[in-house]
Amino acid sequence: MPKRAAQQEGSSRKRLRKEHMKQAENPTHDASAGGEASTANTGGEHVRAEPPAWADYRTNLCDALGWFRSVQGGSYQSNKLCFGFLLDKDSGPRAYIDDEIVISRVGGGCALEPNGALIQQKDQDEASRSVRSLLESKKSGLAVGLVIGSKNQTIMRQLPHRYNVMAWFRVVDVWFEKIDGKTGARVRFQKLDLEQPSWWAIKGSKDPLPLSQRTFLKPQSQICGKCSSSSSLIYEQGWMCLQPKCPAFWQMNGGCVPKNLTYDTRFLSSREPLDDQIQPEFSLVPDLLTDLSENSDAWTQRVAWRGVVCPECHKCISRRYWNGWICHDPLDGKCVYPVTCQWKMIMDMPAISLRSVLTGLELGVTKRAIRTDNQFIQPVSHFSKPYQRFTYTIENVGNIVHFSANKSTLGKPNGPNDLFERLQKVDLGLRRYPLQQCAVEGTLTSHYAVNFANSYHKGMPYKYVVSVDSKGFDQAPVEIMYALGRLSWATKQAVGEEAVAPNELLALGYFDKMSIGFHDDGESSLGPTIATLSLGSKATMKIRLKDQYFRGCRLRANAPLADDTVLPGCDKFSERRKLKEQHEHGKLTHSEYAKCRMELAKTVARREADSLITLDLHHGDMVVMHGALLQNYYEHSVSSEGKLRFALTSRYIKPEEVEQKEHAKGQFVLTPDQVYDGE
Repeated sequence: MPKRAAQQEGSSRKRLRKEHMKQAENPTHDASAGGEASTANTGGEHVRAEPPAWADYRTNLCDALGWFRSVQGGSYQSNKLCFGFLLDKDSGPRAYIDDEIVISRVGGGCALEPNGALIQQKDQDEASRSVRSLLESKKSGLAVGLVIGSKNQTIMRQLPHRYNVMAWFRVVDVWFEKIDGKTGARVRFQKLDLEQPSWWAIKGSKDPLPLSQRTFLKPQSQICGKCSSSSSLIYEQGWMCLQPKCPAFWQMNGGCVPKNLTYDTRFLSSREPLDDQIQPEFSLVPDLLTDLSENSDAWTQRVAWRGVVCPECHKCISRRYWNGWICHDPLDGKCVYPVTCQWKMIMDMPAISLRSVLTGLELGVTKRAIRTDNQFIQPVSHFSKPYQRFTYTIENVGNIVHFSANKSTLGKPNGPNDLFERLQKVDLGLRRYPLQQCAVEGTLTSHYAVNFANSYHKGMPYKYVVSVDSKGFDQAPVEIMYALGRLSWATKQAVGEEAVAPNELLALGYFDKMSIGFHDDGESSLGPTIATLSLGSKATMKIRLKDQYFRGCRLRANAPLADDTVLPGCDKFSERRKLKEQHEHGKLTHSEYAKCRMELAKTVARREADSLITLDLHHGDMVVMHGALLQNYYEHSVSSEGKLRFALTSRYIKPEEVEQKEHAKGQFVLTPDQVYDGE
């Protein structure tokens, strides 16, 4: 080894030892301070450069990077391989980070303590999902992308952003320790490109030595006399077997293990030689914008509506807007970083033909079959021009009417075919909005939305899990008014003379693989009738009981529901109905009845309710749900099955729920050609 290289490696070992001792003295990491977009790690020295990509919210990170899609877990696994790994909050005792090596706990089997610390509660072994994925990535030569969060206290440096992409790493060691009385896994990563300076290195530090001037050391190892397996000498205090199944596991010199272990300096300074076979499957920073510019048909695909990396400031951006991306999103009022980047990409969306989104290239059929697998509710069919109607009635609750369109109906002027094509040409103002009640802050809806109302009092209409901006009908394009006229007709057909004409319309746009999860539309400000027109790709609508009515009590509750209604689709339907009949006939006292109901509820499997009614929504179909109790007891979801779909949903907003000064805004009267009469 050249003299200069030997001197530099010697000083490097001293620095490693000093840095490791400093980290060992600070094993506790803050796991709870600050919000999602806040920066917790403000101490330590400055880093030498900016990361290749970064994000202020974890959801933005997962949207933009193909190799890290884990919105909650510490690692991203797919097909039993680990593609990405996050270092944030508590990385475990003896966590270690330098310019080329990262050591961290392997996620899984941990519980969060009130003080924010992670405690190992379950044993891990090589069969554990997260451990197995790392071992498979090591075996197959798959590089793993690492991301470091600003709440990580191990690195002891000032990180520039909440989430920072580090580089590609290789898995070089996976071993097991005894932690909190449980067996937990540890992983050691080595940076793939050892000649490229690390951006997270201390500002002003020297560049790494060229590989030609390095000696690649390997940690010392020893064969266990009990299990005949080899384990590396990892700790300065001495060697021990690190095989969990060995009777000598985690025993040093046949006795107890010292409490304050530190890493052996040779173990920390050892490096695996260059191996060209270890490569990533993805780009560290994807160039999706270039790919999309070369393939105009890809704008609605899932990869396109997830997110991009800003080409100017390298921020990961989720696609909130129907027609593009904005780096500094005005919808995101919680951004804590200075607004300096003005990059945006707003594009003219290429029109998608109706024929390309329909199954089998059919533009409409005379009659469609319906599902017949509904156990409790069978539809009553009524055929009359221009729709075939199927009515599902839930006794004493409400009904659902499915209007199935035929080929003639679809092709009429201003009908479904025309509306689908024209809605692509107008700017509706469709956006994705943050979910209000979600474990991961910043999570956006899997659909785009805009609301039109007779009154556009901000935030009042349609707040099932998001608050959607509302416009007046005087701002609505004519296509929205044609849809409103058709939905007003369907409402009257389904409900009869007591129907109240809708005065609000929510427009939703769906790209490939988008959906809206289970929810109800039972806001107190809305009337009992909801009508939806589906345009474009086929979708599946499912209706099921809400969880507490499905099982007869709220999960983890110690008392049955006050409402003892026995509803179609609930678990133990026959048993619950029998108990209620016995109570109504005086055979069970109130306390006996409550006790029996609770005992029955405890036997309900911890699973979600099955779908009570499943509807196949084709292009041009309409669905009308009527009955306030229907929204009280049941919830529905919709999954789109093609590259483009619009759903236009009308409701009636009660005037008494809107401020008087808002009544005059957005007043509308349908013109004669917008009034639909069935033809």
